[in-house]
Amino acid sequence: MIEHPEAGRVDPIAGDVRAVRRDSHERCGAGKIKAALERRGVTASGRRIGNIMRERGMRARTRADGPNRTGRGPTRPGSRTSSAASSTAASRAPAWPVT
Repeated sequence: MIEHPEAGRVDPIAGDVRAVRRDSHERCGAGKIKAALERRGVTASGRRIGNIMRERGMRARTRADGPNRTGRGPTRPGSRTSSAASSTAASRAPAWPVT
């Protein structure tokens, strides 16, 4: 079968998408790139921008990409988010009167 004529077509806004992403230190997703392109006078749908990003292996950075998912430092022993707190929580539960 002969290839589709548009299979090798390069999207004309692909360079603009890459430039916006580079200027944002590669943190922007399709929504923010769309807004930045609209400020520059380039009109494109979010789906089109998302397709361009996927084809070129770009993806938005998320908090989970960093070394610490929550963005906070180590927790104190006994705080609600430490592992020690969950193991001792049952022993600290108040004894409610059963009537």
